[in-house]
Amino acid sequence: MLWHVVKFRIRPEVGADERDAFTALLGGLAGVVPSLRFARVAPSLDEPDVIGLLTGFDDVAGLEAYKVHEAHLPVIAMAKALSAEITRLDMVTADPPDALALSV
Repeated sequence: MLWHVVKFRIRPEVGADERDAFTALLGGLAGVVPSLRFARVAPSLDEPDVIGLLTGFDDVAGLEAYKVHEAHLPVIAMAKALSAEITRLDMVTADPPDALALSV
């Protein structure tokens, strides 16, 4: 599995409604982007201004397809508008693609 982990540090002036809309938009990608095998979105336990995203793909080609998918493009725009900082980590593990079910 290729794991795509993203940490969004939300700007302090962003309100709860905008944060909730962003989280919903992120979660809405599950089942829409064909190459997306696993997705979880959640706030950080110890950093109240951080939202985390964990996604899984079969391979690099799946991640690349996700990056340019029409449903992902509004997420990118909203992330840039709301975030003070975005940190990404991509890593490969030996997990089989069906190790975790697609869900949010």
